[in-house]
Amino acid sequence: MPFLGLGLGTVGLLLSILAAPKQTLRGLAVAGIVLSTIAALASLVTTGLFLLALLGSSAPTPDEGAAISHAPEDFVEIDERTLSGIAKDPDAHAGETLILYGYVTQFDADTGPCKMRVSVSAEQQPSWYEYEHNSMAYSGDGNSECSELDDVVADDEVKLTVVLQGGESYNSLGGYTTVPYFEIIDAEVL
Repeated sequence: MPFLGLGLGTVGLLLSILAAPKQTLRGLAVAGIVLSTIAALASLVTTGLFLLALLGSSAPTPDEGAAISHAPEDFVEIDERTLSGIAKDPDAHAGETLILYGYVTQFDADTGPCKMRVSVSAEQQPSWYEYEHNSMAYSGDGNSECSELDDVVADDEVKLTVVLQGGESYNSLGGYTTVPYFEIIDAEVL
C-alpha cells in the first residue's frame, strides 16, 4: 500500500532492531528485520509508482488554455540530435514548433479519433522500424473535432507540422512511460 505500508514497514523495522539484543527474541527479531525491510522497500516502490502516476496525469490536455495561432514559417525542421534532446526532456522544449516525420503505430478506439501514438524522426526514414522516438500526438480539440487527421490511419507514414506540448505519461507493458506530446497542426500522408 502506498504511504501506509511504508510507515508500517519502518515501524516494524525499528521494533525488530530494538528486540535484536535480547537473546530470547533474537530469531524473531532477525526475521522481523528481514520482513520489515522487504515490506518497506516494496511499499517505497509502490509509493513511487503512485506518485509518478499522479504527476503523469497532470500533463496538459488539448482543452487547456487558448489556442495559439502559428504561421507556416514558424515551423522548423530539426536534426536527430535535437529530437533526441526533446525525447529526453520534452517539458523543457514545450512550445517549440517543429516539422517531423513519423510512422503511426496506434490510431484506434483506444486512442480515440483525434489522438494517436506515432514513432517520429527528424527526417523521412526508408523503413517504418527506423522511426526511433515514441510519442503521442493529438489534433483539433483532442476528442472529436480533428479534420487534420481525416486521412490518417494506423501504419501510415506521415509528415507532421506540430507544436510540442511537453511530456505525456501513459501506462505500457513495462509501467508508466513519458513521451513527447505533440499538437498536430497539419498531417500529410506520405
